[in-house]
Amino acid sequence: MTQEIIGKNIRKARRDLDMTQDTLAERLSVTESAVSQWESCKTVPDVMMIPALCAVLGVTSDWLLGVNEEKRREEIEAIKKQADALSSRGHEDEAAALLEEGLKQYPNEEELIVGLLFLEKDKDRVIELGEWMLKNSADELNRQCAIQCLVYAYRNKGDLARAKELASSMPPLHLASDFLLNALLEGEERERHIRVLRSSLLDSLAFDIGAVEDAEYAAKKVIALYALLYEDGDYAFAHVRLYDRWIVLAKAAAKRQEREGTLEALREAEKHALAFDVYVDAPAYTHTSVLFRGTHKPNVSMNFTENIAQGLLNTMSVPIFDFVRDTPEFKAIADRLSAEAGEWKVK
Repeated sequence: MTQEIIGKNIRKARRDLDMTQDTLAERLSVTESAVSQWESCKTVPDVMMIPALCAVLGVTSDWLLGVNEEKRREEIEAIKKQADALSSRGHEDEAAALLEEGLKQYPNEEELIVGLLFLEKDKDRVIELGEWMLKNSADELNRQCAIQCLVYAYRNKGDLARAKELASSMPPLHLASDFLLNALLEGEERERHIRVLRSSLLDSLAFDIGAVEDAEYAAKKVIALYALLYEDGDYAFAHVRLYDRWIVLAKAAAKRQEREGTLEALREAEKHALAFDVYVDAPAYTHTSVLFRGTHKPNVSMNFTENIAQGLLNTMSVPIFDFVRDTPEFKAIADRLSAEAGEWKVK
């Protein structure tokens, strides 16, 4: 039994009842300050008050005092771990269903709600969960995750006013922790941090470039940008970004019936597809390019069940490539991909 567990449980039970601290204090004949002290984990209720507190909150003393809390945490962690394993390899519906079942067992458990927010496809359910989080959570990171998901849910629902309101509540880029830490960290810790930041910024920039109207122009710029910064070709996660861009170029060349340009782009797409599939399952990855030098351990989450080799095979089956389908070069690409194609393994 700890002050932290008791305080959090009192706050959770009170909020689940949509009860104010003042109302709880009045029903227990204590001051509102006393309730605030309990919930902030500074003090605990007198043991003689526990039965009355449980009666008002509608909970058991075992729950309030955190009896079997360790077992509860283990069960929640097991649910999260299994859901993460499923969702990271594209089985998002199964993962969402698992988290929903978890919430039936552990209502309003924030860790499960956060996981579900990123998987749930029903925008109304996302809004329900996200708004609950904003109203009830004291965890700032959970609240920020809720805002992120709510912005897109409200946008997709057509409520741009609420989406903009929530987006505007977040700090601007130059106030983000990743940038502020650059001024505080030192030595190897700073070097590790800034390598990750460079990678994130590059990925974001490449995504934005890819959104310009001339897709072929944008694809060439993104490819050149990655080649410039990853001079050793150690692209890691960026292999999938480059794969996407070479597919754009392959389709553009095929539309013009350019045989060599189409096959070259497909070969490049194949190279990045196979490299990315290896990277996803690798236990570690070492960058050698100067701006990203160091060891990076992959923790890649995919939103589709098939690997990229299979994805490229599927893409190559579309009619636009029929004019090169019977060439030896095209068949060789398909054969190499077929040897590696399939579904991601759920770990």
